[in-house]
Amino acid sequence: MTEIEKFYNSFKKEISSLQFAAENGESQEQSFTRVCLDMLIRANETDNAVVAYDEKALGTKKQHKINGYAISETCDTVDLFISVYEPSDTIEYIDKQSIDRACIRIINFFSKAYYGHYENELAETSSVFEFVYQLANSAEIRKNLIRVNAFILTNARYKGEIPEPKDISGQKIFIQVIDIEKLYNMSEQSRLPILLDLKEFHIEPRCMQISTGSDLYDGYLTYVPGVFLASLYEQYGFKLLEQNVRSFLQFKGGINRGIRETVLTQPSMFFAYNNGISATADTIVLDESKTIIEKINNLQIVNGGQTTATLFYVSKDAKANLEKVLVPMKISVIKKVDESYEIVKNISKYANTQNKINDADLSANDPIFVEIEKLSRYMLTPMTIDSNQQHYWFFDRISRQYDNLLAQNSKSKSCKKRFLLKYPKHCKFTKYELAKYFNSCCEVEIGGKIIVGPHCVVDGNEVNFRAFRDNIMPNLKINTIFFEDLIAKAILFKEVDKRHGTKRSKTPPIGDMKQVMVPYSIALLQIATDGCLNWEKIWKNQKISSELSDYMYNLMVKLNQFLKDNTPRSNIIEWGTKEDCWRLVKEKFEIPSIDSIKNDICTKEVMEQRYLNKDSSDTEKKTIELQLVTSIASETWMKVAEWGKSSGCLSLSDQNTARNIAHKIKFDYQLNQRDVSKGLLIYEIVCRNDYEVFEEDIKNGTTCDIIPNDLIIKMLTWEKTIVILEGWQFKILQQAVKDEHISQFRAAELLFLKKLLSDNGF
Repeated sequence: MTEIEKFYNSFKKEISSLQFAAENGESQEQSFTRVCLDMLIRANETDNAVVAYDEKALGTKKQHKINGYAISETCDTVDLFISVYEPSDTIEYIDKQSIDRACIRIINFFSKAYYGHYENELAETSSVFEFVYQLANSAEIRKNLIRVNAFILTNARYKGEIPEPKDISGQKIFIQVIDIEKLYNMSEQSRLPILLDLKEFHIEPRCMQISTGSDLYDGYLTYVPGVFLASLYEQYGFKLLEQNVRSFLQFKGGINRGIRETVLTQPSMFFAYNNGISATADTIVLDESKTIIEKINNLQIVNGGQTTATLFYVSKDAKANLEKVLVPMKISVIKKVDESYEIVKNISKYANTQNKINDADLSANDPIFVEIEKLSRYMLTPMTIDSNQQHYWFFDRISRQYDNLLAQNSKSKSCKKRFLLKYPKHCKFTKYELAKYFNSCCEVEIGGKIIVGPHCVVDGNEVNFRAFRDNIMPNLKINTIFFEDLIAKAILFKEVDKRHGTKRSKTPPIGDMKQVMVPYSIALLQIATDGCLNWEKIWKNQKISSELSDYMYNLMVKLNQFLKDNTPRSNIIEWGTKEDCWRLVKEKFEIPSIDSIKNDICTKEVMEQRYLNKDSSDTEKKTIELQLVTSIASETWMKVAEWGKSSGCLSLSDQNTARNIAHKIKFDYQLNQRDVSKGLLIYEIVCRNDYEVFEEDIKNGTTCDIIPNDLIIKMLTWEKTIVILEGWQFKILQQAVKDEHISQFRAAELLFLKKLLSDNGF
């Protein structure tokens, strides 16, 4: 039995188990759809996908069908899913006629929903009603929509041609066939590579195959029409640029403005003016003459992402001009997959580029930065005494990533406000800044030479980043506690920088050497506290204490004078870049007493124990969070989605998430961590605005006595409870004391609150 056959058998069992668990007799086709959508979500091919079924007039010209849908958070992408499922003990083949029929059905559905007000023909109880209503009436979708992806899902093998994109009244729909082989590949690789048949784009690019003399890669030189690159970006968006080191720089930079100007005024000169595209691929298929490229497997644009994105955005204003644009293209077909990361990084570094590439950009795709980015997208800040508003710290892994997302979310004032509440500008940090935070706190000495320290920070972004990359990064262990400490370092650095002041500050600055003062003073603080600053306290409070802030100010005042009195050079900042300067400060500077900041310091044992306890604490927390989300009935989650729509308190994405969770709970399908995290956010939004939405869950359900009444009273009367909990959370404790019946939902809430209090010393 082959590996794909083993996968198919396991796949069938999962579908059968899911169907058996469904209370409402879900069809095998919908269970199949559900499994496929979960795989596509894990592969980042879609987001917030909801299983929803509707069909009409099958066998006629007006036939339509849909099995699922998704709307991206920025409303620029709509995904449609239609399943062609036939139960079989062995893997069968599906013919092109069946694929074409599925294509007609899903496109007809979109056309009716987007243009034909199909919601008027549906009952509001229909699983697709809300989606259809959104397509027809949402101003956000109408403004932002760039691409519609139609996924044809099948448990069979398909060897035919992929249907070409369809243009429905100016809205292009891209077709993808996800057959059993692609599902198997996704299970192995956790991603779906871009497979291009250039005949579908009606181009036949001539190429020259280069004899590279290397067993690592093969080289090809070609040129492609600008309209082809614009079409690729329109269909695949950022997926095409996953290996690129930067996000689109918009038209702020002179180079991108130059690209736009050339397309608009001299399109035929583009080939001469532009350095072109550097790309990688897994394989390339040539025609019989070996001179024309027919297919490209897993194309990734490494250098030239700015050119590609700019051509797409310019195409909206000058599509005719784009037909005259020719873009040089160099493709490296990587033979050794395990070495692809280093090869891609070096291609970015050494290939001719139009916008300067720096070391931080070249490291953008390092697995460590990818993991930090993931943590930054789902780790919410704690609720604090000063603010009940939780938010994220945004790691700008790819240059301009934050700016582009902000631009996409600035179509309306309400949309921009939601984005900035979620990702405040002052809580964004880059790779350069991350390196500053660490190198100010860490010192590495090898062979009697200090190769990492605050003097590196003073020496500029590039020098400092290289020191961090080469000496700190290899030893980092990325987990939630690492991220908490990282943000605490960021908060400290930003506050010290603010206390030093500038000429524009309300109060006069300490001096004109802030570039030296900030990293040096933080490094001295680490020495004074023996490396035991309480990072956890800073993370939980999302600020440093007033005592610590004042201490750092006074330390910088003294350090400023010390350097003035003891610098052997006229340029103190230049002197601050030297190892000798840091050694002089370490040995001769008298660090102020730390008596005033004892509450900001912990012991080494406490720090070590925190790391030991963190894994078990995280596991406990995740279990409690999952229990709370799943204790809310499926019907209530649907009610939450309706409430979010009518009240305007939930975005389209959040409404779809609520419906998705409702389906998964109803069918007893496992929720992933992202479902739980987003579900908790939605739960808290509802609680702050209209707690009565959960009335049925409070009243109904099996009686649960996990937390005895006397413990609830202790939680309620603890002196810090009123400070730690929000008003609605405190009311839950008050009501729970009075309740004779504690439902499973209420018990899950109490466990969640108990964990929140215990994390703060209860």
